[in-house]
Amino acid sequence: MLVVIITIASSAHAQKGNIMINGNLGYFAGNQKSGNNTDKHSEFRFIPGAGYYLSDNFMVGLSLGYYSDVDDPEGKLKTKTNGFMIGPFARYYKTLSDIFSLYGQFDFLYISGKTEDIDYFGFSGEQKMNGCSISVSPHISANVGKGFAINFGFGSLGYNSSTTKSDYGDKTKDNTFGLDLNGSTLDWGISYTFNCANK
Repeated sequence: MLVVIITIASSAHAQKGNIMINGNLGYFAGNQKSGNNTDKHSEFRFIPGAGYYLSDNFMVGLSLGYYSDVDDPEGKLKTKTNGFMIGPFARYYKTLSDIFSLYGQFDFLYISGKTEDIDYFGFSGEQKMNGCSISVSPHISANVGKGFAINFGFGSLGYNSSTTKSDYGDKTKDNTFGLDLNGSTLDWGISYTFNCANK
């Protein structure tokens, strides 16, 4: 299994009036055994965003991103999914020391994309998907000086709702809620803050 998620942010310490610009780049790939077969799965995410500190510990912002997922189960149809997401986020910081702080992030994302089912001969059928995702995720941040910090996070609690429409007009609705602790929720990153409050 390989997990790589890089976050680059232009943001300063959590302080009222500061502006944050960030970008989240993530990749996850893993194999799962199913009997004698091996199922392959990979995910790619690129989610830039911008935020503003309303107080020393609270920030709100907007995210806009692209995602791509591939499911390749052995002996079954290969599925490719890609699309875009947009929505607001809110982040609350709790300072532990001059170096470490915790923050929780709330995300509400509208998601739109398409899925292709590819058979052994390369023929595919397309399905269009629209939905939303609501999640809360914990993170820890380590200040390494001069506005730079290293951020780590794992896991999320969330609700997902989607409607999928096939080429033939068939609709499928899917709703899920729960705690997600798989490898795709592991993230780490580097951040930098524009200190606008003291200018």
